[in-house]
Amino acid sequence: MKCPVCGKEAKMIKEWDLGPKVHIKLYECCGKKFREYIRKR
Repeated sequence: MKCPVCGKEAKMIKEWDLGPKVHIKLYECCGKKFREYIRKR
């Protein structure tokens, strides 16, 4: 995933499932952390 601040590729720190339908990935770049939510089918 690209960093929303600088546009570089962000480093993934952790990923986990939030129930049977949602998967979350935690990224960090430019001193900020942000998440990507992925819906599973």
